[in-house]
Amino acid sequence: MLLTTNANKYLQIFETLKSQIWTGEYVAGQQLPSENELAKTYQVSRITSKRALQELADIGLVERHQGSGTFVRRAFKHYPRTNQLLLVIPFASESGLGDYITGVKEILAPLQQSLVVIENKDFTFTTVADLATQYDGLIYYPQNLAAELPQINQLLLHHFPFVLIDKTATNLPVPSVVSDNTQGGYLATNTLIEAGHQNIAFLAQSDLTTTLNSSATYRYFGYIQALGEHDLTFATTPHSATALTSDHFADLLPALRQNNVTALVCEHDILALQLLTFLTAHNVKVPETLSVIGFDNIAQTATSQPQLTTIMQNFCEIGRQAARLLQTRMANPYDPKAAQITVPVELMARLSVNPEPTI
Repeated sequence: MLLTTNANKYLQIFETLKSQIWTGEYVAGQQLPSENELAKTYQVSRITSKRALQELADIGLVERHQGSGTFVRRAFKHYPRTNQLLLVIPFASESGLGDYITGVKEILAPLQQSLVVIENKDFTFTTVADLATQYDGLIYYPQNLAAELPQINQLLLHHFPFVLIDKTATNLPVPSVVSDNTQGGYLATNTLIEAGHQNIAFLAQSDLTTTLNSSATYRYFGYIQALGEHDLTFATTPHSATALTSDHFADLLPALRQNNVTALVCEHDILALQLLTFLTAHNVKVPETLSVIGFDNIAQTATSQPQLTTIMQNFCEIGRQAARLLQTRMANPYDPKAAQITVPVELMARLSVNPEPTI
């Protein structure tokens, strides 16, 4: 076998061996041809054949043992391809809470791969064995990363290809795609500061005191960053950001008046819309008396009263990036490297922000 393109010699050997491993021609524990054997077969230098074997080791498909050779990983498992992928999200696909599906399908369509969508509650008891027999890969939106870590660990240990969206598993080799939540929190807060507000509160539904690795926490960090850059010393603590919502805003108005708060950054749009309903019921006018900014740009924000200013996540682009990343992971499920992609956010200016009033 003669390879004539110098730049592609090692790559052709690499791709051929990788394909032979994936199709089961070489099975777990089986020895691959030596550097010398490959050099002779492909009529290349030993340096070239060595590079091809080393790159197989770099992506985790083989193990190299000095003096004894190169072997397919003993943990390697080959599953027949189904051309079907799974998307797990915590809300119904028709809820309007985030259109990841359109972006994912854009990538899958030309590859002739289909998509199945289920909610987290239906995924809880799914085993890796079940996944491997039905799907080639998984795009997974965890609701609570800490609680769902055992399931994520099993996916990792079995080298099942998956990508996280909305969350990043810090210090674990897990690919993920997230919005730039810190920039979003900063952008929302800075918008209010530029409108003249100084006493700006952050309102959260998530418990910011229990994790430093959540979307809400990064949004809070962006809020703090914007306040700090403008030398504003008033800031909601992580504890009070959550406590104000624990009784359906029962303590909200007294706390706002006591601290002369004129604007609120909300963790997400659902919370912001609930807040608008509460404020309307208590005769607090938005934005005349209190300005409010949400986060997500879900469909309901365009029809709320008033229309909600919010930070827009590009859910479709997150879906596209996750699908691309999953294709890479499916091709190299033993690769110890894990890409982390951050998708920019934008301000969607509507009618819930006014210059600073008095409450």
